[in-house]
Amino acid sequence: MTPDGPESEVPLRFTGAYEDWTFGRGAAYANLDVPLSDARFVPAMIALPPGKALIDLAGEAHLHDKDGGARSVRILLPMIWAGLPTQTTGMTYWPVVLDFEDRGERRTLDICCINRSLEGLTKPIRSGQAAKGFGDGPVFNLNAPLPEASVTTLADTQTRPPYTADPALLAKLGSGGKAAIVAVIDDGIPFAHSNFRDAAGTSTRVEFCWLQSADASADGRVLFGREYTRDDIDTLVGDHGPDEDAVYARAGAAENSWLRTASINHFASHGAHVLDAAAGRRGESEDVDLDLLRIIAVQLPAAITADTTGFRKDAFVISALHYIFDRADAVAAACFGTDTAPLPLVVNFSYGFTGGPHDGSDPLELAVAQLVAAREAQGKPTTLVMPSGNSFGEGMNGEITASALNTGIACPVPWRLQPNDHTSSYLEIWLPAAGDAASAPTFALAVAGPDGIPCETAIPLTVALAPVAGDTPPAPQDLRHHGVIVGQCLTGRYNDRWSRVLIALAPTEPDDPSLPAAPSGCWTISLTLTGGGPLASPVFCRIQRDNDPFGYSRGGRQSYFDDPLDQRFGQDGAPSRVENPPEALVRRFGTLNGIATHGHVTVVSGYYGDTGRATEYAAAGRRRPPGSPPGAGDVRLSAISDASTALRGVLAAGTRSGSAARLSGTSMAAPQVARALAVQSISSSPAPMQSIPVTYPIEPIELAERPIRLG
Repeated sequence: MTPDGPESEVPLRFTGAYEDWTFGRGAAYANLDVPLSDARFVPAMIALPPGKALIDLAGEAHLHDKDGGARSVRILLPMIWAGLPTQTTGMTYWPVVLDFEDRGERRTLDICCINRSLEGLTKPIRSGQAAKGFGDGPVFNLNAPLPEASVTTLADTQTRPPYTADPALLAKLGSGGKAAIVAVIDDGIPFAHSNFRDAAGTSTRVEFCWLQSADASADGRVLFGREYTRDDIDTLVGDHGPDEDAVYARAGAAENSWLRTASINHFASHGAHVLDAAAGRRGESEDVDLDLLRIIAVQLPAAITADTTGFRKDAFVISALHYIFDRADAVAAACFGTDTAPLPLVVNFSYGFTGGPHDGSDPLELAVAQLVAAREAQGKPTTLVMPSGNSFGEGMNGEITASALNTGIACPVPWRLQPNDHTSSYLEIWLPAAGDAASAPTFALAVAGPDGIPCETAIPLTVALAPVAGDTPPAPQDLRHHGVIVGQCLTGRYNDRWSRVLIALAPTEPDDPSLPAAPSGCWTISLTLTGGGPLASPVFCRIQRDNDPFGYSRGGRQSYFDDPLDQRFGQDGAPSRVENPPEALVRRFGTLNGIATHGHVTVVSGYYGDTGRATEYAAAGRRRPPGSPPGAGDVRLSAISDASTALRGVLAAGTRSGSAARLSGTSMAAPQVARALAVQSISSSPAPMQSIPVTYPIEPIELAERPIRLG
């Protein structure tokens, strides 16, 4: 029983599978800064059906609990970039904040209560339509709740703050200089760092900086968090001089919580390294005047960075892009007199995601692609740069062949959960959709613990590939191991291309020892084709990333496919750099960053600086036939991510002026490419990126499978 009554009394669902676990059955394991039960403000990305716009949503819905308690919800809008069409013939995606006000007068907020509230809120959009579910109404991807102090309901988010161009920049532009903007979306942004000041050291090159989870300011320029303009930053630095600790404390950038310390107060941060690599003033001589390279930065909430599964991030990322595009237009207007000036913009987003359909149809990918395409359509050069990911050899990507499934024999997927894991683990199974309902394949699922005992469910686990997107999504099924609920299985149509099975398992060692734990060891997920026509394409299995990101310690330990045919090491004992034999479940190609598989992103891989050889961890797209041109979901460029196999990482700035840190990974390669692209755009005589010769002998099979694309 939930606060709103039995779940069966909620006829519609507007939220997805991850929310069912994180905000529902698995809420006790979620480690949210603000638990949903205590939340008022819940960010979400909303997917609207064709022909519908945000204005079609009711501003507020008033409902009542069965005991008479009041409950209301309304939609608040962050900055929405004016250049994006509000209505199209396809789905559109928007960032919103759900305000569940009057919290003291209603019952505790939970996922059931949210769906009831959204049912009332979305009636105007669903009027005249059959109330079926995902197929007809909007879908809300709920993200991590915000602290109430971070949100101002009086924000005038569609009005830009007072802003004038830097006189020194105007003088350089008047003398024939060309300007460009580098934007970075990341964590722990050191906006007061001396590397981001102009050559004279008198002013910052950071034109705008949005701290998304800082306490809201009275000016109400952004809906949540706090914004700092170039003048604001110069004032802060002027007031506190070299004491950058005081600058960040006063700015509210030090985001501490009971779960973590602020990354801006660490010696190094992911965001400091990335921003410096992308736009920092380096010790070496520059071929161009970096004063012409201006910066817009967005610092994501720490809770978003800490959660490497990534599903809680969508509204924050889309809000960041809307903000960046709008503020880039503000810089163009101040410098050139019009928003429509073709000011080049390079956005670096060094975040990754191992789940998803990996074909550009993830909602976040669709939203990002719509934004980038809209700005490019206005004649404004726009480049989004993202890393390929670091999971090439991690055993997190699997493939079950159609021929194996068509035998009708159960195909086992061995999923190993490690001991001492303090976070939930997630496995996605992607089944290609069928166009013909009459011959659509059907599957049976079975989940067994490490002891081989199958988990108990209320009804048998099945999934059908029939085109039933308009029907109400099936209810989540609890997974009971020896009578104790340790997970959940959620099946259903994802879009017109895929059906998805999501299996969520509890931590093997919860922070609260009184909570049930999923036993560590090798779980077995069995998939059996039970009816319908034969499959023509494989089924994909993907495990969500679960290791701790740099600067955070959640106690996560990565699960993986314990495939006996996975040849993890080559004959020389080094990690394998080539694909597994065809009969293996684990595939290394197809591991590319799951939110970088659309056609409006430049994907960057990493290589060793001493040899030019691709790193053994850099993820790769799916194999293409020999001679095929690269397409969406392929690596386009590479940069140094490690000095050598002995000296890992590359140097860039720490969080304080004068400091440096060495970090490794494709997240460190991507901003180097972003920098090169931005420098090209402001150079009077741009030179093409140069290939670097490979000096290390590479076996022919590796050359054939992983061609080096260096820049």
